[in-house]
Amino acid sequence: MSATASSSLVHELLNRTMITLRQTQDHLLLLGRKNALERLAAFLLEMVKRSGNQRVLDLAMPRHDIADYLGLTLETVSRMFAELKEDGIIRLESARRVHLVDMTRLKAMAA
Repeated sequence: MSATASSSLVHELLNRTMITLRQTQDHLLLLGRKNALERLAAFLLEMVKRSGNQRVLDLAMPRHDIADYLGLTLETVSRMFAELKEDGIIRLESARRVHLVDMTRLKAMAA
């Protein structure tokens, strides 16, 4: 391996490590400073960012895994989905397909 390739590999590993560290810091802030609704809103926005689709999410995780990830109970996550639906912020096509209807309000909740 050439010195240039080695340097490039080290740079890429450092870059990926910094991205992962930032994501971990963001997740810890989410768990420590936000209420349940704010956590779910932030989670949905993160999934939008990762998927690249601005309006429809196909969640890869069942709700109990989302609850574990957010430090909440399954019941709380289900209630928060229902609240977002009632408020017209999301529309649920199925348990895992979520249409984001009002991105402005979702972003305000997550902030």
